[in-house]
Amino acid sequence: MIRLYIFLLLINIPIHAFEDDDIDGVENSKDLCPNTSFEDTVDEEGCPENQHYKGRITLSIGSDINIDDSTTTDYNFFSNYNYKAWDFSLYSSQQSSLDTNNNESQSAGDLYLSSSYNKSKGNLYTKLTFGAKIATGDNEISTGESDYFTNLYISYAFTNKLAILSSLSYTLTGDSNETTYNNPLGYSLGIGYMLNDAWYSSLTYQNVDSIYEDSENYQSISLFNSYNFSDNFFGTLSYTKGLDDLSYDQTISIRLGVNFE
Repeated sequence: MIRLYIFLLLINIPIHAFEDDDIDGVENSKDLCPNTSFEDTVDEEGCPENQHYKGRITLSIGSDINIDDSTTTDYNFFSNYNYKAWDFSLYSSQQSSLDTNNNESQSAGDLYLSSSYNKSKGNLYTKLTFGAKIATGDNEISTGESDYFTNLYISYAFTNKLAILSSLSYTLTGDSNETTYNNPLGYSLGIGYMLNDAWYSSLTYQNVDSIYEDSENYQSISLFNSYNFSDNFFGTLSYTKGLDDLSYDQTISIRLGVNFE
């Protein structure tokens, strides 16, 4: 399975329109200190003049249940450090599966590292990501070869609730000892909606070139939901339906996370 969109699914991409929850004159999308007191004098980044911004850390754990001819479960860990316009992320996973004799097997997945640059202007939000997949072994989910990928994500908010979403990705796929792979180009199109201050939902179609010669593209449609339980704790739930013969027929993903500054 190809996992070009793992970081987009894990990170809650906000809809950008002018909002200023702490009424300091700096809109939320550019406010690095979003909970300043009303009487504080802030700089252009929304932080009190005597406070130095140290960045934001996000951690999450989760599980992907892949349903096909058999059922496998991925347990994963994600971490992200955000400093102003920059994001640095790490993702890893462990897979557990049952064979026809109900024997359980486990295998470690590859390690994903990426860095991103974010920019917003008015209702337009862009995110450019560069990353690498580092092979940690050669088993069912660890491919034994390393890849390099880039992704351009663009969203445009028509209102403070509704936005269109799009992305374009390209991967330089390393070859294994047995197989030469194609370098896949992919894209996604979708729509995102803020149901309320805590609940965000999106519907996205993905299409990615197959890494195999003479094979159909990977295609899927995903329903993604993110809910903020508080300022620091959040959860995500997504359902993905595979539209080709190579992808998993269905995937249900659940994650719980925390962020702090």
